[in-house]
Order: sequence, then structure tokens, then C-alpha cells
Amino acid sequence: LLLPKAEPARPREEFHVAMGTIVRVAMFVDESEAPPLFALARDEIDHLAAQLTHYGTASEVARVNREAAAGWVEITTDLADALGLSLAIARRTGGIFDPSLGALTHLWGFPDATRPPAATAIDSALARSGYRHVHLDTRRVRFDRAGVRLDLGAGAKGFIIDCTVARLQAAGVLAGVVEAGGDLRRWGTKPDGRAWRFGVQHPRDPEVIVAVEDVGLAALATSGDYEQTFEFDGQRYHHLLDPGTGMPARRSVSATVWARSAMEADALATAAFVAGPQQALEWAAENDSLE
Repeated sequence: LLLPKAEPARPREEFHVAMGTIVRVAMFVDESEAPPLFALARDEIDHLAAQLTHYGTASEVARVNREAAAGWVEITTDLADALGLSLAIARRTGGIFDPSLGALTHLWGFPDATRPPAATAIDSALARSGYRHVHLDTRRVRFDRAGVRLDLGAGAKGFIIDCTVARLQAAGVLAGVVEAGGDLRRWGTKPDGRAWRFGVQHPRDPEVIVAVEDVGLAALATSGDYEQTFEFDGQRYHHLLDPGTGMPARRSVSATVWARSAMEADALATAAFVAGPQQALEWAAENDSLE
């Protein structure tokens, strides 16, 4: 008896709006198991996004920004973990990635910006920035300079992806992908044995997807100068700011990073974009868990 060839197994998918982007959760599970697992993922994403964004006065990051210059502020384990990882990457990159640029990012005002700030305002914001002014002690944080503000936007998305993957793995999901705005983490093996395939948007042609080689690392992230932009006096400006100048970084148009975790990939893609190709490739040559 010749049986028809089975179709490749397809993941169950759900799309969710969070963190200002579309989050895709894809899992290789039975149809009956999918609804509670998707609910678990949504709850984790929404809970963490509400606490780790600096926008709005109700978030935990906003509370820290208001209070930490006056002394130690108690924080949750989630924020302590995200901030600790961010500060470690800041030290690793010599401040090219920096989670304390809130004064600068607030000044520029993306995604609603329409003109660059005055040079004197940029200098003032830079004087109130710098990860060395942020001190983390287990589950409390303080700033040693008034006006310092956290902005975890360049790593929080990856951190939230990692936490969501961990929750789904703990719930017994053996394989899947969580993706948010081009940052993703995969885990497990597809049931039919097919390879994972990934691509990134061409930075100058949104209709073109560039295939990305699977190098055996779990997470992928891209930073590009095409997502949040405006033009002023014939000059194009974007939201990826250089901590050295306070201006949009100009050494790259797009940077894609493979890493062990989505948090690392997210933060290091920003760092690679700002630093430029030469420094980024040197980092990758020094570290087998980064490409």
C-alpha cells in the first residue's frame, strides 16, 4: 500500500501587538494545546513590556528614573535581571551600547521626532548619561548624578523574548520561535527534521529579504537606520544614537547579529550598528557565541 507523502509539520502561530511592534509566537504543538500556551506567552510579554519600558509614568523603569538619583530604589527581579545584563553588555562594549541614554532618547523624541535638537541640548543630555552613573546592587539601583534616565529599549525586547521562550519551554513546548520586530529566538528541533530558515529585510529595499546563514546560535537580531526616521533640511535622521556624539550613528545602514540569547543579540546588534563593521567583526572574532 502506497501512502501519500505527509505534508511538513507546520507550527501553530499567533500574532500579538506589544512593545510597539508585532510579536509572532510559533510553536510545534497539537492544536488542542495551543490556546492556553498562547495565553501564557501573551501574559508574559504584556507583563514585562509594561514594566520595562520607560514610557508612561506607571512603569517600573519610570519610577526608577524619578527616584534613583535620591538614593537606592528597590526593584523587581525582572528589572534587576534586565538591567544587570544591559550593564554587563555596556561594560563589554565600552559604552557603545548604553542603557542609561534616556535623557538623550527623550530629547530626540522618536518615533515622533521631526527636527534634530539643538547642539547645547544634546550636550546637556550627554552630561546626564553614562552607564557608570548607574549602580545595581542585587535588587536595588541608584544613580550618582541627577537627571540620569534609563532607557532599556535596545535590549528589553530581546529580554522579553528570552523570558517568553523560557516560560514556553517550562510548559513543555519542545520547539518554536518567538519574534518581535525582527528580533527572534528559536528553540528545539522541528518535528519533521527540516532546518530553520531565516532572513532579514534589505535596509534600502523593503521588498527584498536577505537569507541569513544558520550558524548554530539560538537568537538573531537586526538594527537598521530605516525603522524610525525623519528628514530635516535635506538630512536624514534615525533613532540609533551614538553615545559618543549624541547624534544618529553613521557607520552602518544595518547590522545583524547571531548570539546565544535574544537579549544579547538585540543589544549587540545596536552596538554593532553604532560601532561599525570593523569593530563589530573584531568582537565576533573574539567570541564564539557571537557572529
